[in-house]
Amino acid sequence: PSVAASEEETEGQSSTLECSTPYACPWGDAALRWEGYDPRVSTVASRVQLDTSGVGHRLTLSTSFSWRDHSKKLLCEVSFGSRRASREVVLRVRHTPKDVQVLVSPSTGNIHVGDMVSLTCEVGSSHPPVSGYLWHKDGVVMGTERVLTLRGVRREHHGRYHCEAQNALGAGTAPAVTLHVFSAEISASPSAEVREGTATTLSCDVPGREGQALNYTWYRNSEWLTEGTAHTLFFPAVAASDAGYYSCKVTNSQGSDTAQPFSLSVTYPPRVPTITLFQETQGGRLAVVHCAVDSHPPATLAIEHEGTVLAASGAQAAPAQRLSVSASRNALRLEIRDAGPRDSGTYRCNASNAHGNASATKVLLTRAAQLLIQPSAEVQEGTAVTLTCVGTGNTAWEPHYTWYRNGKRLREGPSPALRFPSVRGDDAGAFQCRVRSSSGSDASGVVPLRVLYPPRLPVLSSFLQTQGGRLSIIQCTVESDPEANLTLWRGDSLVACTWGCPPGPRVRVTPAYNSLRVEIQEVVLEDEGTYECQAGNTQGNASTAVEFRA
Repeated sequence: PSVAASEEETEGQSSTLECSTPYACPWGDAALRWEGYDPRVSTVASRVQLDTSGVGHRLTLSTSFSWRDHSKKLLCEVSFGSRRASREVVLRVRHTPKDVQVLVSPSTGNIHVGDMVSLTCEVGSSHPPVSGYLWHKDGVVMGTERVLTLRGVRREHHGRYHCEAQNALGAGTAPAVTLHVFSAEISASPSAEVREGTATTLSCDVPGREGQALNYTWYRNSEWLTEGTAHTLFFPAVAASDAGYYSCKVTNSQGSDTAQPFSLSVTYPPRVPTITLFQETQGGRLAVVHCAVDSHPPATLAIEHEGTVLAASGAQAAPAQRLSVSASRNALRLEIRDAGPRDSGTYRCNASNAHGNASATKVLLTRAAQLLIQPSAEVQEGTAVTLTCVGTGNTAWEPHYTWYRNGKRLREGPSPALRFPSVRGDDAGAFQCRVRSSSGSDASGVVPLRVLYPPRLPVLSSFLQTQGGRLSIIQCTVESDPEANLTLWRGDSLVACTWGCPPGPRVRVTPAYNSLRVEIQEVVLEDEGTYECQAGNTQGNASTAVEFRA
């Protein structure tokens, strides 16, 4: 048979194909037919010619083709009995790009910030071939390549993507796919800095979280807070203690992602300030007033004395001659030199910031009398030491001084000085002076005097206990400052010491301040002999011996 058909068909348009033979057998078994067409959209018409103009048999196929028929084969066949002959037609159907889809790589697992993702515009069929591509994200053109590569994925890359494949006939559009960027991020409402008492919500958001099965774990300052399916953390009235660094871990079936720490700042007015008062009793008359407060933002501090401002944080003016001021965050320190009765009284600390203010008061009672020790409050034995009781120096008649040591009256008289030409260890103690004058009486603070001296002659005693077993007890005590290291010797053998030597198998040692108790169990004849206790410190050493008989 012969076939007449167009070289190319166009999708959706009517087409006619003709299968014919130059002969006809109307009364025989010869048959002509089309095979491979869709009868639902096709009609076949047969025409036999037997006249003087010619002889032949024509079978006309009227149909339309879709893109799926492209490259399909139609068969025109003639048969006579068991004999057959055919002619094949390969369809070339012109159509726009079909079966367009977006393929995402990687296709499994979560996509995190920083990953690389490739989106491929895959075309099932196109005739003529695809001539170009167009990518869209949420309706905005993104690129013109077949493969759209996203290097270093960001949260902003989350969205709906689709591509268009174009040829000379038109374009085919792929169904949109959602690119999920699994990235947790915390936000705060109304803001990251809120005032104490404000209703505040922290949200842990993952792009496109709606419809996903997600679990959230919340942390504050790296410590676990709570977990569940809620993506928010709600504070009905946020407190100062709620401030800190928050993070959340979001988990789905394919993995997890942890948000970067988020700082929640809570502002609040100053709490009640803390005032600390101190008066130095050695080395000069110095009074210190220290004020500290808790607030956010930091407060402005001011210290008043009986209504007069003496110091303020951030003040530009120089303080009075006897005063020095130092300030740090939420703290203010005032030093008063040559402090006296005029500096006694009520001191107030005022603290204020943008959210409010607070204040506190404390009474300072300065001493008119001061006790000074020269050359130092800690001296070696034999040093000349002078204790001076300094009064107000503003009296109508000669002052009278009373001296005390360890709370007991030592001496009194018109002299403001107590002298030790060569101080001894037993002169040490806690000293105080009281000065009486026409303006009244006042006592100084208690000032300790420490005298360093070498060990005195140790006191060494021994005792043998025979009831319930033979037990020897040797006790060595000494007076010294600083503490002495005591060692017990029997001849050239070290028996025990206060520090750093392990005792023998039958020896039990009980050390105390300037004391060493040694117990020798199961005393034998070899334990007899001369025992010597040696005492030593940084000032010197001394020793004592005793004879022990079992």
